[in-house]
Amino acid sequence: MPFDRALRQFIYETIARTGRPPSHEAMAEHRGFTRDEVDAALVKLEEQHAIALAPTTRNVWMAHPFSAVPTPFAALSDKTTYWANCAWDMLAIPALLELDARAEPRCAESGEPMPMAFRAGELVEGEGLIHLVVPPRRFWENVGYT
Repeated sequence: MPFDRALRQFIYETIARTGRPPSHEAMAEHRGFTRDEVDAALVKLEEQHAIALAPTTRNVWMAHPFSAVPTPFAALSDKTTYWANCAWDMLAIPALLELDARAEPRCAESGEPMPMAFRAGELVEGEGLIHLVVPPRRFWENVGYT
């Protein structure tokens, strides 16, 4: 398996297990590569839109639907908090991982809480609308804003 593909899989497996992306050291140790080789693979993955790196760094910022930094959108399981990049991603995380989880987003207009619950990845409590400000075909023009 090419290193960049194996690295992508390792990133997702680590986030699924811990809620956070692996460190550069962990990525290098995973396959016995140097930091420079890891950085080159990360850049390649970003160019493929497989991940997004934090601006001016080689740190994983987003591995959709996961965010490496806290956001207003989180899926909370018994074992960890999974940060999402947006409301849509917040709904995707429990489904992808088949989690029992809860989410507590707020209405963008009123600020009112909109509690949600998931059982084995299925939404069992909560409702709402998601408004996509940017059309999906334009997400990568500014993925941090989108």
